[in-house]
Amino acid sequence: MTSHSAIAPSEVEIRRLIVDDLDIFREIRAEALQTHPQTFGSPEEEEGGDAMVAAYRHWLSGTILGAFGCGNLIGIAGFYVSADKRSQHRGHIFTVYVKEKGRGNGVGDRLIKELLARAEARVEQVHLAVVSTATAAIKTYKRNGFEIYGTDPCVVRIGEAMYDNYLMIKRFSR
Repeated sequence: MTSHSAIAPSEVEIRRLIVDDLDIFREIRAEALQTHPQTFGSPEEEEGGDAMVAAYRHWLSGTILGAFGCGNLIGIAGFYVSADKRSQHRGHIFTVYVKEKGRGNGVGDRLIKELLARAEARVEQVHLAVVSTATAAIKTYKRNGFEIYGTDPCVVRIGEAMYDNYLMIKRFSR
């Protein structure tokens, strides 16, 4: 049985990851891809090698937050605003993952709250997609003001299993 009390919330530091954090980002991303293939993945990661590293460097040049407990990266969450001027009122949260030892301790909540605090100054609404079977993640998003506005059916297929994504939104009051 895994203990969720291994890392106290007060011991968790949240900071923006940078390109110099590539190795620790690759490590946590590999864990996310392995343990939750229905949730994580990109064409660059499927290709691997230089394409994957280039994609990670690009992501790390933007806004990806890391949660550190006892000096180790235990959670990540990313945010971006589309480059399309017509869509710059919308932000997007992506690649949210918390390692098992950080779950149940508010690490996910802290990452989302920090991203939302940064987003509120830049956009009017924040969107995300979450696999419909990720009940803990959905609860976290709802606690932070997100609501489901649609379902994208059969987004991912792994073997014979198909997975839907819930589309969620949080609007900032202005």
